[in-house]
Amino acid sequence: MKKFFNLIIVLLLILGINCANAQSTTQNIQFIYINGSNSNDERAKEAYVKGFNDLHKQMKNVFENDEFIYQNLLNNGKYSINDKEEILFWGFNSKQELDVIKNNLAEAKKSSPLFAQTVRNILAHCMHDAIWIQREYNMQKIINQLQRDVLAAHNRGEKVVLLGHSAGSFVTYEYLVHKLKAFNADRVTGNHDNKYTCLDALVQSGMGFQLATDRFQKNPNEKQFQDGYKNLDKYTEAVCAPDNTVMGVINFGSPLSLFYSSQVSRSRDNSAAYQFYFLKYLQENDIFFLTVNFSDDPVGFPVGRNISKADIEMEFNTTLNPTGKGFVYNYSKVRSGGMFATAHFGYWKHAKRFAKTVRDAYKKGYNNFYAVF
Repeated sequence: MKKFFNLIIVLLLILGINCANAQSTTQNIQFIYINGSNSNDERAKEAYVKGFNDLHKQMKNVFENDEFIYQNLLNNGKYSINDKEEILFWGFNSKQELDVIKNNLAEAKKSSPLFAQTVRNILAHCMHDAIWIQREYNMQKIINQLQRDVLAAHNRGEKVVLLGHSAGSFVTYEYLVHKLKAFNADRVTGNHDNKYTCLDALVQSGMGFQLATDRFQKNPNEKQFQDGYKNLDKYTEAVCAPDNTVMGVINFGSPLSLFYSSQVSRSRDNSAAYQFYFLKYLQENDIFFLTVNFSDDPVGFPVGRNISKADIEMEFNTTLNPTGKGFVYNYSKVRSGGMFATAHFGYWKHAKRFAKTVRDAYKKGYNNFYAVF
């Protein structure tokens, strides 16, 4: 009897050790939600916090209970989505400027027709933040704030998925443009070092300048350029996104294609080349980029036709990494289930519907890009 009891104790210890090892090998994924345009006050922040909290619960539940996502994105249980979301609320950064506009509108109310004043108020609240955050100085502050959140997750041993609502989609896009090591410095040095870096490292090292369309212009001062190149590794380590940390982006209620049409256009060789290196990096580093808008959301703009791996290889006469799993996809065919006027803020009100739509977008996007089934 004593031997049997001892055997049971040993088996329980072994089982406990195995369970502990299983938990230690599971890597967490932190979902970081980024707000869009709003009234930039505590009430607006509280609404976003509650909305994103409701949405995250559904996103986690739907993702972790879908077999395809479990096998691919979560790598058969290697990854687990954190119970608690993180929220980057940047509305207070532009509050002072919006308050000035509100005061001016209040003054104009004395002499303006009611309809004109109503339209101005709508434009001020809906468009001000979208315009404010596109100024490079303002955007740089927000993406550096996001970088700190990404680094904190990385230091905890976690992966991240970035979710941008409305003008928050500008932040996710600009973060990838500024922080991903998608730029081979050989393109401007003429060397063959195969040294990859990000736009911010190139600019901060003094190797060149960022143009208004997020393009890089080489510094004409050769000494400054060469000095910058000598220190490029240091700047790359300091300001670029850490490797293998960003898993994907989910933009929703996004007018990105309206405000960034010049960046995504293929009408210029410069744009086409930039787009290729960006897509190549996403694909080779297993990063997905989804745009998921409700079809009745008047602010959610389509981003054009969906492309496949074969399309990119044919258009740019190249071969992408056969083991890469990254992809881009636009899916904007599902209605919000509410009123047209509230569709733009309906993503958390109809959280379960939206989470299922994102799930479908991920599966359809992967299938479209790789034609796997």
